[in-house]
Amino acid sequence: MTLKLIQNLQKLGFTGNEAKIYSALVYLKQARASEIAENAGVPRAKIYGTLRGMEKKGYVRIIEGEPTIFCCVQPEELIFRIKADFMLSLNETVNEINALSPASNSFSPRNIQKLKC
Repeated sequence: MTLKLIQNLQKLGFTGNEAKIYSALVYLKQARASEIAENAGVPRAKIYGTLRGMEKKGYVRIIEGEPTIFCCVQPEELIFRIKADFMLSLNETVNEINALSPASNSFSPRNIQKLKC
C-alpha cells in the first residue's frame, strides 16, 4: 500500500482509515477484522465501526459467521460506482446552477448580492 494510493482514495471520498482498510483488503482478498487491522495499520478499536460503515457505502462485503469475514468490492466495480455517482452529482449540480439563471423566478438580484465574495 502506497501513500499515493491512500491519497488518491481519499480524493475519491474515502477517509484515511477507509483507504488503508480497502487497500489491505485488495491485497488480502478476504480476512478477519484483526488481520485487516494489522495489515492496514488501523487501530483495532476503530476497525469494526469503519468496516461496518464501509459496508453501508458499498466498499466492502461482510460474510457473517464465526469468525466474521470481510472482503472488498472489486476495484473495477468500485471505480465504476464512484464514477457513476460523481457523474450523477455533476449533472444535478449543472441543472441546479442553470436553474439559477436570471430567467428563473427562483433567483432574484437581492440573492446575487448575498452570494458575491
